[in-house]
Amino acid sequence: MGSRQITRLPSASGAPLTSPGSYPPSVDRMARIWEKLAEPEACRVIGHLDTDREVVAMALAEPGRAEHGAGAVLPGYGHVSMVFVHPDMWGRGVGRQLLQGLHERASERGWSRTTLWTRASNARARRLYEGQGCRRSGHETTLGSGDPIFQFERQAS
Repeated sequence: MGSRQITRLPSASGAPLTSPGSYPPSVDRMARIWEKLAEPEACRVIGHLDTDREVVAMALAEPGRAEHGAGAVLPGYGHVSMVFVHPDMWGRGVGRQLLQGLHERASERGWSRTTLWTRASNARARRLYEGQGCRRSGHETTLGSGDPIFQFERQAS
């Protein structure tokens, strides 16, 4: 990355969510991403390279809810629903910077606890989350595809 730095922006207005050469999400998934990005209570962190403003990473947390996300908002609790880092940027500290920014914003909102889910097979993501103070909560489930997923939890320090 050289002298280029990742900058955190307050919103994703107009930012592309896919990169050349990557498989774009489905139309339904893209609609849900934009819906989540537009939520006024969401915490958004967008990473880009200063030199060309190309988006290379994004993370989003939203107010945590009871009943596995279907119930009422729980005070002091946020749920990280999206973390994306372009594969060309893996191993360069971008994910760490992204999550640090997201945790700062969550803390500013009074969220003392955040959770997220990740595939059991995603060792890279698990290392990133654990490096940011997340620990497995003990909750596990299986996606419709049969992939097991683990819930991670982070308490604000």
